[in-house]
Amino acid sequence: TPRPYQLVPLLVALKQPKARVLIADDVGVGKTVEACLIAAELLARGEAKRLAVLCPPHLAEQWQRELSAKFHIDAKLVLASTVARLERECAADQSIFEVHDHLVISIDFIKSNRYRADFLRTCPELVIVDEAHTCTRDVESRGSRHQRHELLLDLAKSPDRHLILVTATPHSGNEAAFRSLVGLLEP
Repeated sequence: TPRPYQLVPLLVALKQPKARVLIADDVGVGKTVEACLIAAELLARGEAKRLAVLCPPHLAEQWQRELSAKFHIDAKLVLASTVARLERECAADQSIFEVHDHLVISIDFIKSNRYRADFLRTCPELVIVDEAHTCTRDVESRGSRHQRHELLLDLAKSPDRHLILVTATPHSGNEAAFRSLVGLLEP
């Protein structure tokens, strides 16, 4: 049973034509539950049919467990270690991103050039990004952080996409990085 404060992000999201929300709470207060409540409601209403959770690889199994145990959403893990098996389940002209409706994807895996374009082409209309603070951009951003930010910029371009950003550290003191994070919600 969610706690009353965990319903606030859901109410905020449901007031928007397309949910674009930054859930920024302390560690351990239930940001995952808050994001999943939004996802479950959008899926139940038919406002979204497919879901992708982008997260660091070490959190992927936790997300999969939470979705399954608390929300009865069966999500496939898309990691470097699982992609070959998932691809074998697809027809020659199919992408793993269109075959499976609910996915938990390593953001470090999907930001690479090999799968990025395919993911962007077939991306679900509902995307949750955990540890969103690792996707900010500032003048010093290069490498992994820059690739993650560019991926999210591309996802945010679609006005029909629900986008839920989750982080315990939305503002590190770097104003440009914070603006790049908030700017993903309203490009």
